Parts: sequence; structure tokens; C-alpha cells
Amino acid sequence: MNDLPNLSNGGFKLRPLHLQIEHLQVHLSAVDNLDELLERLLAKGSDHEDVRDERIPYWAELWPAAIVLSRHLIRNKLVRPDTSVLEIGCGLGLAGVVAGMLGGEVTLSDYLPEALEFARLNWAHNLGHPARFEILDWRSPDPSMAAQLLLAADVAYEKRAFPFLPKAFHTLCQSHGLILAADPCRSSAPEFFGHILPGEGFEVRSFCYEEPHNGHTFKINVYEIRKLHEV
Repeated sequence: MNDLPNLSNGGFKLRPLHLQIEHLQVHLSAVDNLDELLERLLAKGSDHEDVRDERIPYWAELWPAAIVLSRHLIRNKLVRPDTSVLEIGCGLGLAGVVAGMLGGEVTLSDYLPEALEFARLNWAHNLGHPARFEILDWRSPDPSMAAQLLLAADVAYEKRAFPFLPKAFHTLCQSHGLILAADPCRSSAPEFFGHILPGEGFEVRSFCYEEPHNGHTFKINVYEIRKLHEV
């Protein structure tokens, strides 16, 4: 563990999380000072690139959609030992970590380097073999990162992402591959999953879960998305 990042040096206060997801026990480090991170962002001023691009530290929280996506992976045995897996917008890296625990060859990616540092730490908490960690802006997807299984937990939370995500899905999922996206029944979800993706050449199936988390029960949809044709 000596080669792992000392995240406290970046002003992060760590909070341990111990999750039981189906038959797997997963150990994570999350951020315990989210308000301070947001205040730090806003203090940069409205003209700063981070503020203009709305680089809000959503990645620092464990979202129920990531738990349910992980649960769907396990229940449906969607990862084999030779499955290449890419998680986009990985945040703390839960779904990618679970895919690794199931034997997948995993790449975890995010737009922000801080998220990748936490994903790297959380991978090391649970797994002894290496993974890849890559900066990825899905507005400019890299075709060399395409995988058989593409994971996306709660990435369609803003409509400004809708013009970019279909191309990212086409580019980052290999032919005959599978895209798994989880969404907490956001009001914009029917537009994206029900209209935009089918119009961009995808077949979409949905599965509904209820997930208890932090004293509340969340309704989460998991979408299995396949390409009907290449672009």
C-alpha cells in the first residue's frame, strides 16, 4: 500500500465504506468533506475553466446507481474472465472494481484526475492484480479504449451530455458488445434512453430495481444497450 496516493495531501478527508453486494464484500474509501470540495471549486471564480466547465465533484460520492449497476453485473453473470471492461465516469470506481472481482480485464476512466486517484485506491483495497486508469472526456472518445462491456453509472444526469453520449457509446463499445447504464429515474431519462438512443441506432432494454441506501429506498433503472449498426 506504500505506493498508493496519499489523498489527504490533496485536502481529502476519507470515509471507509464496507458494502455487501450479493456475494461480494467491497471496501471503498469515499470523501467525507464534499462541501469543502464544492466551496473550493466555487472559490476559483466564475471565469475559471473548472467552474465554466461545471467540474462539480459529483465523483466523490457513492451513488445508488453504481451499487445497482454492480448488483446487475453479478446477478446476470455478465463478466467472464476474458471480458474487457471499460467504466466511464467511474468516480470512486465501484462498478469497475466489481467487474474486476468477477474476473474482467478492467479500465477505469474519468474526466477528473482526482476521481482516478480514488478509483486506484479502491481497486487496491479489493484486488491484487493491476487495472488501467485513464483520463477520458467522453466528448472526445478514444476508439483505442473500446471494450466488450461498457459501464456507465448515472452519467446521463445532465441534458448537455445527450449530444455526446451516443457517439461515446458507439466508439467505446466493441462490435457485438454490451453497454450497461444505470439511472435513478431522472426526469430526463425517458428522453435519452427511450428516444435519443433508439434514434441513434441502439436497442435498449430496461430493468427496474429498488435499492436501500443511507436510510432511503431508491428506484434505479439499469439499461442494457446494444448497437444495431455501426456509425
